[in-house]
Amino acid sequence: MLWAKMFDYIVVGGGIGGSVVSHRLHQSDPSLKILLVEAGPDVSGNTQIPYSNYTPYLVGSQWDWGYYTEPQAALNGRRINNPAGKCLGGGTALNSCGWMRGDSSDFDLWADLVDDDQYNYENMLPYFKRTEEYYNPDLSPGQHGADGPLFVASTTSAGRQFPLRDQVAEAWDENGVDALPDLDGNAGHNQGRAELTEDRRDGLRQLASSAYDLGGVTVLTETLVKRITLSKAKGTVRATGIELVNGTRYHGKEIIASAGSYRTPQLLMLSGIGPEETLSELGIDPIVNAPEVGQNLHDHLEFQMFWKLKDPSAGYAVGSDNPLFSQPEFGTGMPLDWVVTTTVPQAGLISAIQADEGQKPAHSHPLLRKARSFLEHFVIYAAGSAADPVVPADGSHIMTTMVHFLPTSKGYVTINSADPSKPPVIDPQYYTTQVDQYAIRQGIRDATNLMLGTAVGKSLIAQETAPDDFDPITLNATDAYIDARYKHNAFSTYHPMGSCSMGKVVDTDFRVYGVKGLRVVDASVFPNPITAHIQAATYGMAEKAAAVILGSN
Repeated sequence: MLWAKMFDYIVVGGGIGGSVVSHRLHQSDPSLKILLVEAGPDVSGNTQIPYSNYTPYLVGSQWDWGYYTEPQAALNGRRINNPAGKCLGGGTALNSCGWMRGDSSDFDLWADLVDDDQYNYENMLPYFKRTEEYYNPDLSPGQHGADGPLFVASTTSAGRQFPLRDQVAEAWDENGVDALPDLDGNAGHNQGRAELTEDRRDGLRQLASSAYDLGGVTVLTETLVKRITLSKAKGTVRATGIELVNGTRYHGKEIIASAGSYRTPQLLMLSGIGPEETLSELGIDPIVNAPEVGQNLHDHLEFQMFWKLKDPSAGYAVGSDNPLFSQPEFGTGMPLDWVVTTTVPQAGLISAIQADEGQKPAHSHPLLRKARSFLEHFVIYAAGSAADPVVPADGSHIMTTMVHFLPTSKGYVTINSADPSKPPVIDPQYYTTQVDQYAIRQGIRDATNLMLGTAVGKSLIAQETAPDDFDPITLNATDAYIDARYKHNAFSTYHPMGSCSMGKVVDTDFRVYGVKGLRVVDASVFPNPITAHIQAATYGMAEKAAAVILGSN
């Protein structure tokens, strides 16, 4: 084996966590020797990625790991596509650029779960602000940053106001959803109607690895790590470096795994840190028996419905003849105005919790002590899908999409091979709890009522265009119909979290239990679901981790 030089820090994975931590460590002390290893290519010079507004153009590309789940019993046995960024910048090359921080209750619960107040919303706020150059830093005073690496734009700050903006706002008002103060969904409370915000600078997506400059960091791209090397002496296990698939080894004083919620647990298991029985069966020496590695996986599912306009000639949707959509600013972000986040009625929620847990929940139950953000809704002024149903992108339809933010269904990541080039085994066990089924039915009914039950909806919408095997949805759709639709069409938003949870796999300093010199910094450490698109929370967590690492040395 070839032995290479010693580094102060070796970071595995060049997505959000790896980019932020590498940048902040070098910024703090430029003399530090930092190695960042990324399995995919450097795409910072790519001209396609910055301009891509719609993730289907990038999902399935060479920059996507292309993962699929195990067959999901509660989703008709379907294997669900789970994209993940395979390039420097990670998921920031593939995502929709939505910038949603999450609700304060998410972080307050995190602090409770790990018994450490530094993870509550108030104490995490400085790290969120550190990431941002907000389009209006005075919005919601004290909540936003002015000089962070990432520019955050709103629909209107980018110069976009869509023809249905006011009508859709009116429909949400009629549907019982209030506007948030300053239309700001990133001020600690996200339930209500907010304006869309995206991390786009001049309309272009921002790669984590570019926004957080990696100058001064030694970066290896298109390089797959086989395992983290460990030593064991006098009962103490220590991470000493990494071994690549070609046999090259690099020594490091500290190793930071930032390979994401799928690859990080895989990497730990390949290194001998994981469930003893699983590792032994694959011929991997179980150096640290860590049965929680890979457990507690949760992800957000999404569900779309397409709505046929009564008068397509009115020019409400992208693909119509409306010249407005040809103006440059309308190519600088997603075609929508509003992000709507909702809770669910408590009586039905209590019944669903009781069905899952076998007893009536106390008022202190995490899902009950505050109104939680279960669902996100968008009305998107565009349609066009190669999926079922096939809808033309000709301005004749608009679309609603709903994201299930607060899953109680939990799954796992494991391995079935000692070969690091083989994909991990991913089983989120989607839609398996009564709470999830109740919340999703409620959300689909809310979206249906918005389109078919409000005065605005009735004036605009002819009917839903449903998949071939289904009649269009109606206001009196049954639970059985909604369940069948969801099982047929739900897909992942690729927001995996929790597979190396804080309090179970890592401590509150991000250190892996049982191993000295090894930390995890990526979304796998989230101990509970974040009720938002997770990139903003991941950036904030990585800023926090960098501060913790620097403060502990």
